[in-house]
Parts: sequence; structure tokens; C-alpha cells
Amino acid sequence: MFCCSFCLSLFNWIIITAVISFGIKFLIKKLRGHVDITNEVDISGKTVIVTGASDGIGKATVEEFATRGARVILACRNLQKAERCVQQIRSRTTNGELIALHLNLSSLKSVRNFVTEFNQKYGDKGLSILVNNAGVGNPLGVRKLTEDGFEESFGVNHLGHFLLTNLLLPQLDKAAKEEEMPSRIVTVSSGAARFGKLNFEDLMFEKTPFVDTAFFSQFLCNSKLANNLFNLELAKRLRAKKVNVRSYAVCPGVVETNTVLEFPFPPVVKIVLWITRFFMGKTPKEGAETTVYCSTSKYLTHHSGEMYRNCEFWDYSKRPKLNEQDAKLLWEKSEKLVLLGRDESML
Repeated sequence: MFCCSFCLSLFNWIIITAVISFGIKFLIKKLRGHVDITNEVDISGKTVIVTGASDGIGKATVEEFATRGARVILACRNLQKAERCVQQIRSRTTNGELIALHLNLSSLKSVRNFVTEFNQKYGDKGLSILVNNAGVGNPLGVRKLTEDGFEESFGVNHLGHFLLTNLLLPQLDKAAKEEEMPSRIVTVSSGAARFGKLNFEDLMFEKTPFVDTAFFSQFLCNSKLANNLFNLELAKRLRAKKVNVRSYAVCPGVVETNTVLEFPFPPVVKIVLWITRFFMGKTPKEGAETTVYCSTSKYLTHHSGEMYRNCEFWDYSKRPKLNEQDAKLLWEKSEKLVLLGRDESML
């Protein structure tokens, strides 16, 4: 009798816990901002580039742009994977145009080759939207180098996109003038940026010992902080030069992928990550919403240099304040690291 009573109580407790948990998850989802398709600029026929477009948030972003009728360039390191992505999207929509081009952000030579190929083949209309989405995040305690000798996370997530953006600015400016509407640059950052700390005398950690947090690689955190500082300084320089291009940084949130959980975290950390992902997790499509919002929303036509999450402005009081002096210094250091020539930059 006692056993039956205990089992019944345990069953009831499990049911109540499950109902409350899913209720909280549903409420969190409902309270998020969402893309307002009734208040978007028309991107039909416009040219868009999305880096890291063959999987996850990038793939979902490409499909959203294609659905809206854009000509989307999938800038990917693995062309075979990119072509499979195109086929999968084509099974769901025939709108727009999808083109896969090779881009390896860990190679400055590849970045320059990509821009040359884009200009020659698809630069006729200029470039309306550039989404700097691609990113790498190495396991805790692991330091890798790019082809050019940069720490990999910083080299791919920041420097590769820094060079790419600068080289594509003439095309972004061209589209803005032809369409008489600002072109847009959207850089996908992360909340992990709050744990970043840049040592401008040793950005590649060649001499400085690094200490990872329990959840994020210090390299990833630093590269995402660099993304945010880049966005801040880019917008400032665009305004100063009166270039009709807007810049935004976004935090996609906790997107449901298995990548993080495959890292060799301690069991307690994995449990915390699993719980966080359960309550706060987003599908890749949901994770792409803020990118699409910043790329298309009419509300943001006259805004630039700000940060966004959940399709809303990310209030200053709820995120770490960025240092404008650091943003300027990072830009100057980045120019030297990628060997950006004066004839290559409009800024």
C-alpha cells in the first residue's frame, strides 16, 4: 500500500514538474520579440551574402531571404555541403536565387579571391545585405591557428569578416546609391562577449596564458567582443564618411545544436547547459530571426552601430558597455594584421 502511494505521489510530482517546466518554456518563447513581416523593406531581386550559410543559423537565414525573393550568395568553406543546403532549401521554396561560392575565412587570400569572384560574376547590382554569420568555437583549452598564423577564433570570427566587409563596402555603397536606400551589414555576435577581454599587445595569445570560463572558451569570448567593437567603430566611420550603409550586431540567443554539448565539459556543467538550452533554447530558424529583423526591418533604416537580440534593441543597461577607444584601437590593429591597403578601404 505504501509503495503504491509513493509511486502515485512520485508520478504526480513528475507530471506537475513537467507541466510547470513546459509552461515556463512556452512563456519565455511568447515573450520574445519576433520578425514583423508587415514592416519590412522589399528585398526581392536584391543581392545578399551570408557567410557560414550551409548549416544552423546561416542556413535558416538563407532560406528566409530566399523566401522573400532575394538573390542569396552562400559563402561557405565546404562547397559540397553548401550545394546540399541549396537542394534542401529548394525542396521547400522555389523563390529567389541561391548561389554557392567558396569562402574560407581562415585564409586572407581566400577572402580576397571570394570578393574578386563576386565582383566579376554577381557585382552588377551591388550588394544590399552582408551577413557576417560564420564562426568557430574551439573546445575549452584548445588553441588553433589559421593559415595566416592568427588564433583561429579571432582570425575567423573577427579578422576574416573585418577584411571581407571592408573589401565589399564599394558594392554595398553601389547598391545603396542605385536603390536610394541604405545597404546593411549584420554581424552575428554572442552573449559570450561579456566574458571577453582583449589584450591589444597580444591579441593572438602568443605570450599571455589564457584561462577559460566554465562554459565558454576565452578565445570565443574575445572574438565576439571584437565583433561588437567592430560594429561600433564601423558605424562611426560610415557616418563620418557619409556612406549610406548601416551596421548592426546581433545576439542570436541559445540555439539548439549539439555542438556545445559534445565538448568535454564536466558533468555538472553539461547539466547546467542542458537546463539552459531546455528553457532558453531556440531552433535555428528562431535563432535567425534577429538577423532577418536587422536585415529587413523598416524600423532600423536610420539606426546603426547598435546591438540587438530577440528582434529588439538590446538596452545599454542590460549588456556590458563598449569602450569606443577600444573599438578604434581594434580597427587600427586589424587593418595592420590583414594588410588592408589604402586603395582597398573606403574608410
